[in-house]
Amino acid sequence: MTPGRSTAPLPDADPAGRATQVGLAFAVVSAVSFGLSGPFAKALIDAGWSSAGAAFVRIGGSAVVVLVLLAVTRPGVLAALRADAPALLLYGLMAMAGVQVAFFNAVRYMPVSIALLLEYLGPVLVIAWVWVVRRQPPSRRTLAGAAVAIAGLLLVVQIWSGTAVPPAGLAWGLVAAVCQASYFLLADRAGAATPPLVLAGVGMAVGTVVVGVLGVVGLLPLVVTTPPDGPVVLAGADVGWVVAAGLLVLVSTVVAYLTGVLAIRRIGAARGSLVALLEVVTSAVASWLLLGEVPAAVQLAGGVLILAGVALTRSRPAGLAEP
Repeated sequence: MTPGRSTAPLPDADPAGRATQVGLAFAVVSAVSFGLSGPFAKALIDAGWSSAGAAFVRIGGSAVVVLVLLAVTRPGVLAALRADAPALLLYGLMAMAGVQVAFFNAVRYMPVSIALLLEYLGPVLVIAWVWVVRRQPPSRRTLAGAAVAIAGLLLVVQIWSGTAVPPAGLAWGLVAAVCQASYFLLADRAGAATPPLVLAGVGMAVGTVVVGVLGVVGLLPLVVTTPPDGPVVLAGADVGWVVAAGLLVLVSTVVAYLTGVLAIRRIGAARGSLVALLEVVTSAVASWLLLGEVPAAVQLAGGVLILAGVALTRSRPAGLAEP
């Protein structure tokens, strides 16, 4: 031992930077998990399920899983309900049920690509909200990243290939965008003490009730046949509805929402919403590998722009002022 030299461990030189890296890692996992939901759900829909039926199983199955985890870990559900009930109900209504109901209604009136583009105006709304309402302007680097990512999104969904947008479809698409933005903003409320597991579990339970009621009254067709009418094909093989539904519930919902909330609480709503654009890239690649839907060259170019835009947001944050 060298005389006079301390053997105490060195303090973390950059704890904020480490937290940001962890948050970005969670955000990427969340975006990738969400992006896989499209192929899993489409395999079930192609086998005879309705879109609303797949959504109901997705949210309902996830609610069961997370509520079991809550029963085991006991993170204080009753205390969270007493302290944060309005926000939890709003999260379930908008961030869980609202996004899917609005998107399903939008695609009744317009091509899926245009409906997806409208929904992904959510990150733009998040940045605008943080800037105007919270008076925390994003950095120029974040704004540049947002512009590049949105340009990439335009290429991925190829909006020019669609037809004129009917007013009803436009309205539902914008509602989907607002609901998607609420997912990030509700998870990033200042001073929120509700554990991520409670937020996700209660939100999923509320979302399940909402979608179920809409199905019972006939506003959403809930068709879930077990066994389904046809094969559930992923990567050229019939995997069965249990595997596809299990992946949809566990990976694309439970993992996706939990890591998403953990990410947002570390890197903020603005940056988290931009990283979430990776969902579009993941969905395109997963559809190629699992469903044989080969993306066009222009879509691949759009994916590169989305990745570049997300990379631009990695400037040092100061709360949400530098997201």
